[in-house]
Amino acid sequence: MAIQNYDVAVIGSGISGMTAALLFAKKGKKVALFEQAPHLAPLFSGFDRGGVHIESGFHYSGVLGKDEIGGLLFKELGLNMPVELCSKDGYDDAYLLKSGRLFKFPFGRQLFEQKLIEFFPNEKDGIKKYLDLAYSQLEKIPFLNFHKREYKSEEFFYFADDKTTLSEVLNDCFKDEEIKSLLSFSSVLYGVPPSKVAFVLHCCCSGIMFETVWKIKGGGAALVKEFKRVIENSGIAVFCNKKVVKIEVEKDKKKLTFADSSQILCDICVSSIHPKEFLKIAPPETYRAKNVERIQSLPETDGFFVLYGKVKDGFRVDTNNVGFLTGDSFQKDHKNAYYINFSNSNPQAVCAVMAVDSDEKLWDIPQNEYEQKKKEISQNIKDEIKNRKPELFDKIEFLGIATPKTQKRFVNYYGSYGIMHTAESANILPITKVGGLFVVGQATIAPGLIGAMISSFLLDKIIDRSLENKNV
Repeated sequence: MAIQNYDVAVIGSGISGMTAALLFAKKGKKVALFEQAPHLAPLFSGFDRGGVHIESGFHYSGVLGKDEIGGLLFKELGLNMPVELCSKDGYDDAYLLKSGRLFKFPFGRQLFEQKLIEFFPNEKDGIKKYLDLAYSQLEKIPFLNFHKREYKSEEFFYFADDKTTLSEVLNDCFKDEEIKSLLSFSSVLYGVPPSKVAFVLHCCCSGIMFETVWKIKGGGAALVKEFKRVIENSGIAVFCNKKVVKIEVEKDKKKLTFADSSQILCDICVSSIHPKEFLKIAPPETYRAKNVERIQSLPETDGFFVLYGKVKDGFRVDTNNVGFLTGDSFQKDHKNAYYINFSNSNPQAVCAVMAVDSDEKLWDIPQNEYEQKKKEISQNIKDEIKNRKPELFDKIEFLGIATPKTQKRFVNYYGSYGIMHTAESANILPITKVGGLFVVGQATIAPGLIGAMISSFLLDKIIDRSLENKNV
């Protein structure tokens, strides 16, 4: 029986994998998309429990408006994605435990600046300095602005050389520890602590929400459903329950072998899976030995320990996240920091989240030890919520638990956002030493929906530029 042949094979069906598949299909390529889970985008899709839909992969994002980069990327992919603005006056709540105050995060520079000055009048000059620095960085980031002007391919990686950390910027601008804690709260949402994340990456992930913050109507599941619709209409062959275990090079072809021993051939292979998992299946000649060592040594982001449930008795919370900040260098780099996420569903779904160490040694343990660890951390989270917000605790019905070990079943790694992007580490480039073998995903650009999508658009531009140079 002849082996099936494709122009392009994409491994992994997260946001970057689905985006890459669609971009190649738009070029008229015969594309196959392979996913080891039973359905596409397993982490982004969320799941249903106790009559509510639990969002496990998406809550909100900046720059999703029709004239902003995210909205334009949706349009380019053919996604008809309805979005709505979050509350401009307060999309997140942050409880400043030291001073006993509640800060509701607004968006829009003027409103945000005014609110910060109202809470921290002695830091007025530092607030303006901080925001000026952030907006300056946002204007210089090519992949957030390539709808405004043309860039050379190499310019897309300029920010990788900026080693200034978020902590360094905050310490330069402010003396008050509470405002430092407040402005680094969102670092939990991309998994890199303030002392390690480059300020420019912080701007990529959090600064994009200074002007607008958007929800997708229907949440992550609605986005995945729309991706599926466009993928089906694009003629892309989709294979779920199909895990790639080996990639080989045969002349000018790549041969993929699957866990069920079946095989396919392709001209181009794109991996969107975790880089360390990619190393396990990639040909030996994919990277130089030093590069392999570098990738293997890259740290993982913290994991998430999540109690999920629903709000009882018709009670509603008009915010996305509720965070509890100690003002102590953001929980000493957000280790064991916790917050509560509320969905826009009815009844509202709840995720009470604690950042925990993602070290495999802590989670790949005997079942009885694992169950005891789950019990202890769960009780810790419940006690914290009850002590800090008893009126809120009484309105939550807890339905289950998800740990880093739970996540690993779906995406092969314990860290919530995969590879940690630190100020000292260079991003993983999309091009390998093997012709026609590429990587996309959060590790190549930045965590989050926008970073994942842009990684595939960047690869598309690199390939187009390479073809143009060959034809010159």
